[in-house]
Amino acid sequence: MEPFSVEELLQAAREKTGLSDFGPPDFMEGFAIFIASINVQGEIGERHRDQFRKRMLRLLTNRLWFERDLTAHPEILAEEIDSPIIVLSLPRTASTKLHRMLGAADDFQTLPMWRYHMFARIPGQADDGAEQRIMEAKDYEDWIYAISPESIKGHPMFAEEVEEDYTLLAEFTFRDLYIPNIFNVPEYAAWVAQADPAPRFSYYRKQMQYIQWQQKSTRPLKWLLKSPLFIGGEGELMKLFKNPRFIFTHRDPVKCIPSIANPVRYMRKMYSEHDPAAYLGPILTTIFSYMTLAHMQWRDQHPEFPVLDLSMQEITQNGISAAQKVYDFANLQFSSESKSEILDWEQRNPVEKHGRNIYSAESVGTTDDDIRAAFAPYIQRFSAYL
Repeated sequence: MEPFSVEELLQAAREKTGLSDFGPPDFMEGFAIFIASINVQGEIGERHRDQFRKRMLRLLTNRLWFERDLTAHPEILAEEIDSPIIVLSLPRTASTKLHRMLGAADDFQTLPMWRYHMFARIPGQADDGAEQRIMEAKDYEDWIYAISPESIKGHPMFAEEVEEDYTLLAEFTFRDLYIPNIFNVPEYAAWVAQADPAPRFSYYRKQMQYIQWQQKSTRPLKWLLKSPLFIGGEGELMKLFKNPRFIFTHRDPVKCIPSIANPVRYMRKMYSEHDPAAYLGPILTTIFSYMTLAHMQWRDQHPEFPVLDLSMQEITQNGISAAQKVYDFANLQFSSESKSEILDWEQRNPVEKHGRNIYSAESVGTTDDDIRAAFAPYIQRFSAYL
């Protein structure tokens, strides 16, 4: 089978857009290592090749269109991201519920999935190409549930609904450990584990400035951002944004790790027939225990910095109480209208609406004791929230 070519993909993106400036070249090393790792592992079969190539071209063409707009509109980089509320979350801690129910109240700026899937404007189209961007995101959504229908049980995702922005932070710079969740790329994973994270955060800030510039509102709202990829990056986020505030959602890691393993398996199914279950548990344990340790070290270094801790139990069992704490933390009035909108969202989105996620440590190659040992400092420190 013909290997994927870095230069062929770059050239295809140039030809599609008529542009050649991809922006900061620091993405190239990770991109080249990623493609080489894809070729070495050889897991992307014939039925997955077209979609893989389409994904790569989406990332590259968005970089080209983005750079075009930055050149034409230098005012984009003057946008101020002021006082964002950033949810740092271990996966499977009800952070998605918190994020989406708060987004339902329309008191925060949030990202619908289509805006991070296709974050750049399409030149020459009305309304910044929003119609086509939404259509492409919906096509992607349909494809996910066709090729991996179980995905909806792990992390339901819809083009026009509020979604976390891991793609902005991870994929467009080819410099994040999220990518190995989707693809078996050990060579790339080893490289990114020691790579400087600063370029991806710098690019992410510009992406957020760009998106804010696109969706200017007559009623300025604080951003509500959320991703597990933020954990351990608090220091960088403090440099990028003015007065950020962090929320950390908690749950016993013995449940988090095997629970997130299933959605990762479903994502892998999108591009490969290989099931990574046998070794996935130890990998996820290593990644997230390292990230929580980095978070705790940051908190020790910045005890004055405000962090709101929330338990999964409170978010799932008393959403209004959790929301009230967030509004107080953000210095916002929690109106009766907002409460009503949140309650309405909860009624329309009960737990396990799309099916039950059944999991165990043993099914993904680890044990409860091994997870508990890896997360021992975190468990000791935050036992009240677990």
